[in-house]
Amino acid sequence: MAARPNAETAAEAIVDALVEEGVEYVFGVTGDTVLPILDAIYHRENEIHYITARFETGATAMADGYSRVTGRIGCCLFHVGPSISNTVLGVWSAQKDAVPLLALSANLDTFRLNRNLWHEFDVMGVMGKVTKWSDQLVEAKDARRLMRTAFQAAKSGMPGPVHLDFPKDLLAQPVAVDSSDLSLRGGAHSLRLANAPRPEAWAVEEAAALLADAERPLILAGRGVKWAGASDRLRALAERLAIPVATTEMGRGAIPEDHALAGGIAGHFGHSTANALMREADLVLGLGSRFLNVNTINWQTIPADAKIVQVETDPIEIGRQYAVALGIHACSGAFLDDLLAWCEAQGIEADSTTREARQARVAELRADQDRRYYDTELDAVPIKPQRITRALEAVCDRDALFLIGAGLHTQFAHALPIRYPDQYQWAAGSGTMAWAFPAALGAKLARPGRQVVVPIGDGDFGMNAQEIETSVRENLPVIVVVYNDCSYGALRVFQENVYGGRQIGSDYGQTDLVKLAEAYGARGEKVERPDELEPALERSAASGVTSVIDVHIDGWENHYRSAEWAEFHKF
Repeated sequence: MAARPNAETAAEAIVDALVEEGVEYVFGVTGDTVLPILDAIYHRENEIHYITARFETGATAMADGYSRVTGRIGCCLFHVGPSISNTVLGVWSAQKDAVPLLALSANLDTFRLNRNLWHEFDVMGVMGKVTKWSDQLVEAKDARRLMRTAFQAAKSGMPGPVHLDFPKDLLAQPVAVDSSDLSLRGGAHSLRLANAPRPEAWAVEEAAALLADAERPLILAGRGVKWAGASDRLRALAERLAIPVATTEMGRGAIPEDHALAGGIAGHFGHSTANALMREADLVLGLGSRFLNVNTINWQTIPADAKIVQVETDPIEIGRQYAVALGIHACSGAFLDDLLAWCEAQGIEADSTTREARQARVAELRADQDRRYYDTELDAVPIKPQRITRALEAVCDRDALFLIGAGLHTQFAHALPIRYPDQYQWAAGSGTMAWAFPAALGAKLARPGRQVVVPIGDGDFGMNAQEIETSVRENLPVIVVVYNDCSYGALRVFQENVYGGRQIGSDYGQTDLVKLAEAYGARGEKVERPDELEPALERSAASGVTSVIDVHIDGWENHYRSAEWAEFHKF
């Protein structure tokens, strides 16, 4: 087939597809195989921007954080071999949390593949295991179709990461050729898509009847509510039927946590209020929640005789964990629309006695939770992690974005009240370290006018602290609050409580985080006394540059739910 004169190259078609899809940023670490794509980006810098990261897992986390905050596709681009292999952790983290991420890789020339060359890596075999969909360009003319498929795969049904690989020699070849295959024509962007399946009417009516008949119903709101932009409808349903709402980590913020019916996060990393409400429930409505082990403490918290109504965009998730009384294949937003309309048409609404009783129960549980969480000496030295919560609440903007690290500090950072759907992000499904700080940079790009705060452990932060330089170079000021106990604290506590105090592998040497921050052009402060916390946060918020606050904490402070955590390890 003959190429058309002055035809667009595959590299240019890839970038054109990204622009048409509305992708604003591409995050990556460069290499010679990706240079044709980077050159195409260079010529369209007014439409799409390339962000150089310092390590591939950081670039992947930046794209992930951008996607979680916006609900749009995050994009990252990597060189062959060592580069793309370093993204596996980040892509898998996105897969576990159903984040629509587009990972692009550029490979060796096609005639060099499968010859055990320097840098050669089984990219298709590996990425196929950690993505929703993965493919490789075989002929340049197919670039637009593959990009179109990748976008749809990432966004539709249960969202997730997708991957495309481009052999380098194909990137310079034209995509426009004389061919009778009409599927090769047209752009890579579908103009209009309807990706939100509606529930069947009978199922909506049955769900309404089950909710109305239940004495102690509970809604477990997952990522399905947030990705559908249905937080307002969730709140309207909860208020109309006076149903308490717990959330998964991915659903957190779907209802403001200071709402009279909000129970907070359910499960192992959650709040005692949500877990108590779940243990008392006689019906649980799951909205894109998937009922995973982490949110049900290994499937222990929902009573055996409770009825379950499960709404999922991916039908294979229905009944996957629990036998359900009613399973509904639908978008959570469409389901809430139809359920609210039915309840209004039929006059289904909780009476005042029911409403007052259920709100009173939530208030009682939340008061007990707060009392137990803060039952410590808040003015003690070393600083108690609970004292950091108080300082963050006092100083940070009401709508600040919190990207929380993984580790011992996580349970304490989870006590921060979340009020908005995009306000809280955590690598919940994987518990990945080295994610939160670079993800915060993606979040800052997505919401430049919002304050971005990273509560993180010293072990987690040390794994990707080099991205401080990226934050300074790209003018992405975030506030990093390091809970520093100079150890992998969660493991050290495990060894103390389970292995007779035999410590090995959980401690390491102290790093001067102030000097580290300053070396990269950021600012740093060490905080050793509780009365220093709020002034340090205020200075950081006013600084206009990334700030690292090194808070030396009491790493042996017990969390109020410590006695319950052993249940998570029972089967």
